[in-house]
Amino acid sequence: MFGLLMFIAALFIIWLYITSGVAIGFFATLIFLTVLYIKKFTSLCMIFAYRNYAKGEKCKSLNWFERGFKHGMNVKQKVTYAYYLLREGKTDKSEEVLSSVLGFGKASMEEKYLAKSHHALVLMKTGREQEALEELLEIFPNYKNSTIYGSIGYLYIVLGDIKKAEEFNLEAIEYNSDDAVILDNMVQLYNLKGDRETAFSYAEKVMKKNPSFIEAYYNAALAAKAAGKAELAREYLERTEGMETTFLSNVSHEDINKLLGEL
Repeated sequence: MFGLLMFIAALFIIWLYITSGVAIGFFATLIFLTVLYIKKFTSLCMIFAYRNYAKGEKCKSLNWFERGFKHGMNVKQKVTYAYYLLREGKTDKSEEVLSSVLGFGKASMEEKYLAKSHHALVLMKTGREQEALEELLEIFPNYKNSTIYGSIGYLYIVLGDIKKAEEFNLEAIEYNSDDAVILDNMVQLYNLKGDRETAFSYAEKVMKKNPSFIEAYYNAALAAKAAGKAELAREYLERTEGMETTFLSNVSHEDINKLLGEL
């Protein structure tokens, strides 16, 4: 849509040059270039932010995100910025950015659901798990996806409501039996219930997905250990070597090493 509008604007400027003279056409060109700069600058900030983050230059990345935020981001860009802030433990700033979306009257309901799902992560990581669950349950009827299923299922486990956790996670598995987070929730759930056979069966499934988050390997190793498969548990844990952890991670490499020492 933006590209089409720019094309129409360019045609209009050409028409002004032809019909109204150089001065008016030049003035219109300046306006056009200013609008183009404003729109494109934020996109460039996002590109530089992604590149720096991928290189491990987190401070530079967040600085580029902040420049784009001050310049004017769309809703999805703001939610992305908030997510990266949260990965680095900047919870207050992340919540501030998300609040700017939730308080923005022109944001669509879909965009607000997206922002709320990320705001729930902030609540979760700042000790407000019950509030996080309530926020996700509020949007769940209208915003169902694997990520939401995974988050709600995890929160029921964390909050200790095992009966509800099992009921909800079984529903989540029916929704998407290939999602690594949902499978990991099942491993955690049955580890807690002491159902070694079921926990290990889900551990095998999630390990076949080569998940990108460290918690899955830790929980799978616990299931393998409980099932009497110490060598397999060790294999799962060793696969986490070099894996990045962030503020969002619930398992550290210290936890991994401690469990390795118990095998």
